[in-house]
Amino acid sequence: MNQFAFLTHPLSMKDVVRYAPKAAGKREPIVLKILEWMPPYKASDIQGVRSSNGTDIKGNFVMVPLMPKQFLGLERRSVVERVKKAALLGQKLGAKVVGLGGYNSVVGRAGKDVADSLDVAVTSGNSYTVATALQGALKAAEVLDVELSRSTVAVIGATGSIGSVCSRFLAKRVPRLVLSARSKSRLKVLAETIQRESNTALKVEMDLGRAMAEADIVITATSSGGSIIQAEHLKTGAIVCDVAVPHDVSREVAQLRPDVLVIEGGLVEVPGEVEFGLDFGYPPGLALACMAETMILTLEKRFENFSIGRGLDYDRVQEIERLAARNGFRLAGFRAFDEPVTEEKIEQVKGYICESRKRLRVIS
Repeated sequence: MNQFAFLTHPLSMKDVVRYAPKAAGKREPIVLKILEWMPPYKASDIQGVRSSNGTDIKGNFVMVPLMPKQFLGLERRSVVERVKKAALLGQKLGAKVVGLGGYNSVVGRAGKDVADSLDVAVTSGNSYTVATALQGALKAAEVLDVELSRSTVAVIGATGSIGSVCSRFLAKRVPRLVLSARSKSRLKVLAETIQRESNTALKVEMDLGRAMAEADIVITATSSGGSIIQAEHLKTGAIVCDVAVPHDVSREVAQLRPDVLVIEGGLVEVPGEVEFGLDFGYPPGLALACMAETMILTLEKRFENFSIGRGLDYDRVQEIERLAARNGFRLAGFRAFDEPVTEEKIEQVKGYICESRKRLRVIS
């Protein structure tokens, strides 16, 4: 039976306590220092993944015991070495494909350094993450009667591997596109590429508030560490597809903005009676798309580097989407802030959109 390994890490103190209950009650600086000293380790065995054609695989979660602030703040070389050691552990456990989850996929030339250190295939899972993010955003627009042909879309984190492909895909389908990221020079390069490929009215905006002020749909996929999108940034009726890990959208949005729809991007149903052996915050049978891509490649015996480096190929996004469907993976229902998005919530946002459209007609 073919095997895979997926590298994960805690996103917050809540995760640390979930994985290691003895950490409860300890001060965060002490916990961070302990994590800094800890080596990567096997966190669980994954059983029960079975494709719709009856193929079985198994795998392991391998924990890189660092939180996002440590990935960003510690000396870069030491972080890359930690991730390499975790990937080598996955290989030693028998994996033929190693997936890089969360910030593990950001360091070391976006996974290239890790791939160069292994004898097995490596993927970030970003191709399937893009596919499911776009599926989710388009489905949300459909259920809310938001027409792409009349919409303004903002992509936050537009120059990242996920954001750039989403931007180029959407530029050919919407009349107005706003790109936002931290690097002005990389934004300029992306904007020039999009202008050659499409006729969309393009705007580059470094300020988050201005970037989202008129956006009907927001795709956000930054590596900022979470909660950068606040309630005041969004217009009435906005759809926000949050693909970032940790999530870019502040939890306050759920309480303060009943007039917007936030959905988590990249969440899928895994075929079979899967047992992950690790509580990573989602209901049984659901996984992030980056995890799922690792499983799909293993099921397909595609033992090759797939989604590695900063630039993603949209042909590969389409290919992994097709392979996912063939093996029985599918987009999960809408979720946000650890809860399913209810029909009542969708109808509530629809009501706000209708009222907003009525006001605009009166004004015009």
